[in-house]
Amino acid sequence: MVRLIGARSRRARGVVAVAALLILASPPLIATVHSYDAAPGYQVKDAGAERDLGEVDGRPEAAPIWEDHAIDPRGRAMVHSATLTELPQGGVQAFWYGGSREGARDVGIYTARLLPNERSWTLPREVMTRPRLSEELGRYIKKLGNPVAFLDASGQVWLFFVSVSVGGWSGSAINAMVSQDGGETFGPAKRLVTSPAFNVSTLVRGRPVQMRDGSITLPVYHEFLGKFAELLRLDPDGVVLEKKRLTLGRRHIQPVLVPEDAETANVFLRYAGETDKRIHYVSTDDAGREFTAPRGSNLPNPDSAIDAVRVAGHALLMVYNHSEVARHILALAVSEGDPGHWTRIHDLEHAEAGTGQLFSYPSILRDQAGRTHVVYTHNRTYIKHVMFNDAWLADARRSALSPP
Repeated sequence: MVRLIGARSRRARGVVAVAALLILASPPLIATVHSYDAAPGYQVKDAGAERDLGEVDGRPEAAPIWEDHAIDPRGRAMVHSATLTELPQGGVQAFWYGGSREGARDVGIYTARLLPNERSWTLPREVMTRPRLSEELGRYIKKLGNPVAFLDASGQVWLFFVSVSVGGWSGSAINAMVSQDGGETFGPAKRLVTSPAFNVSTLVRGRPVQMRDGSITLPVYHEFLGKFAELLRLDPDGVVLEKKRLTLGRRHIQPVLVPEDAETANVFLRYAGETDKRIHYVSTDDAGREFTAPRGSNLPNPDSAIDAVRVAGHALLMVYNHSEVARHILALAVSEGDPGHWTRIHDLEHAEAGTGQLFSYPSILRDQAGRTHVVYTHNRTYIKHVMFNDAWLADARRSALSPP
């Protein structure tokens, strides 16, 4: 009898486990109850997006400008996955996670600023720790990861980031906290409810885009029982209103949403498949109601994070690892409007394959002055920042390397 009860108990646990896996693998109910048909269009306000590169207020900029900085890792042995946002009063703010190693219990979310007219970054400070998040959410937190920063139209600075309570990154949930004072201090964190079931296996990497009605479209992805990309639509309080599945299967993660106008947008995807090691993308021309099937671009990528931004007119600027095998080359590429075709114009970092040099997880931002900022992980020992103006970018385009 004891063995029979034990066998039934094991079968029952097995049924529950299978049911849980099926729920996690299926599109959440929220995606079937709501459609994306009510999407009111993307808020497109990229600085300088309508003028020619190399011009300011219709006049050619005097000279190319290029600066680079190392952001102090504050004694952390490992730092990774930086993100950038512009500040309401000018300047930029970076966030990243750091600790003794990835996934360690001492990993926290750090931030530093580059203020207007300053030539160096402020000293980093920790804005979120594992114990603090555990206390604010009232739940056990095992580790922290990927932060994503965003300045909304009202001047609030949002910080989304990943946490795990059980298991690895595939068991992640997304949290959000908001600053009302330009990124100086943040209110308590809230856990996004992305599924009515177990609310796990949702991660964030790409920057949100604000819609014309004030709601926020947040690119997210899943890694448990499949790898696929989605868009969440949040209200101004961070409540999930709608969800849109972008891809199926086990091959696409870390979507990067780049709108062109209120109706048109491209989403670039990190491809995690075994073949066709390229950056993929999907597109919409009806404000996100429908997206194309994933297509491959001409840019190689070794299953590594990417980022992109719109620059002049229809032109796009991508930062990515230009390799099919490793993260030893970090490059810039420009598209003249075709999201599938790019020209590699400059290498931010270029080491020989196999040397152990790794440059990864870039974040790119265009500020209101029309300057471009990129931060990325440099060998996981520090965060590197580069800044250039449109005159530099115009020169780089004119002297571009051969197309990849």
